[in-house]
Amino acid sequence: MKIKSEHINESNFNKYGKVVLFPKGEPTSKAIDYEFWSDISNFSIQGETEIGICKVYKQPESRISTMERHLNTQEILIPIDAPFKLPLMLPEEEGGNNIKSFEVGLGEVVIIDKAVWHGACIPVGKEESSYFVIFRRNTPKEDIEKKSIQTIELV
Repeated sequence: MKIKSEHINESNFNKYGKVVLFPKGEPTSKAIDYEFWSDISNFSIQGETEIGICKVYKQPESRISTMERHLNTQEILIPIDAPFKLPLMLPEEEGGNNIKSFEVGLGEVVIIDKAVWHGACIPVGKEESSYFVIFRRNTPKEDIEKKSIQTIELV
């Protein structure tokens, strides 16, 4: 099955979590040498957090056959050096082919809700890309559920 990636925005992503885009309104504070926008989004992680970096490599075909989820934490993804495609599936859509894919650009951030299935990001426009991953500390050891899915090609 092939699915087309949509560019992420607040309305098409709201079932999966939050997207943080550059604010359009007036800054909270500014001076001649800076502008600062406060509280443009929020998230809730109980306990300590950890920041990791994931590096992904473009394959001949952009396919995924596994997904994972975390039941005890939201997950924040921030592209570092290239946009990426992010495949997602809601928990209640398990067993179906209801996977959506979103393209996340530089300067954009996604906050994936708890229990939302997600695949590894796929680089866009480069052979490899890296992104920051922020979630509750020890999530990769204590709060990860993985599953195989019907192979999906992201176009």
